[in-house]
Amino acid sequence: MTRVRIYAGAACGLAAVVMSGCSTQSSGNATAPLATVNTDPPSVVRTTTPSAATTPPSTPVPTTPVPTTTLPSTTISTAAPAIADPSRYEGLSGFYYFISPTGKFECAVFITDASVAGCHGEFPSNAPRVEGSGAPDSLVAPNTVELTAGTAARFLSSGDPRFHRFDAIATPLPYGETLSIPGSGTSNGITCRVDELAGVSCVDQVGHGFTVSDTAFELK
Repeated sequence: MTRVRIYAGAACGLAAVVMSGCSTQSSGNATAPLATVNTDPPSVVRTTTPSAATTPPSTPVPTTPVPTTTLPSTTISTAAPAIADPSRYEGLSGFYYFISPTGKFECAVFITDASVAGCHGEFPSNAPRVEGSGAPDSLVAPNTVELTAGTAARFLSSGDPRFHRFDAIATPLPYGETLSIPGSGTSNGITCRVDELAGVSCVDQVGHGFTVSDTAFELK
């Protein structure tokens, strides 16, 4: 700060003059006290209150739904195979007749002293040739497949279409249905079914049987 000192009373010479006559009347040579004058303008202190920080409004973050994958349900069929009603196929007592849905094969199951199943039809060209009916010295294409329960199935040539139903039209056995004929006495039962691809199958209770179509066959 700049201070200017002013002497009370008369000012004496300003150059290099001896200040001898500078006194007040009341006390002879006593010197008047100095006064200090502050010539600087007062400083101004500004107090600034910091404004509260402004938080921008939050922007909601878009959420992307997580795709869910639904696996196809897998259903395992435990249904029992369809069973055909034997009474629909019975002719005379113990004789059961059926045809394939296409009509290519006509078949029968006989339950007498022995259980027998067989079919007539057009068999594959590679079916083994058999003795001709009434001409055992000649080999001909078979026209019959036959299973006698307890023995292996075989092809043969029949002069008499014994598995054809003469008293009525045989009922078709639907694909996938099982016709099961129980045995009688000591004879085994026989089960037959028709598959759209494999053809007609008949088996006895010990595993002998046949499967035939117009393109393939199996004897066991």
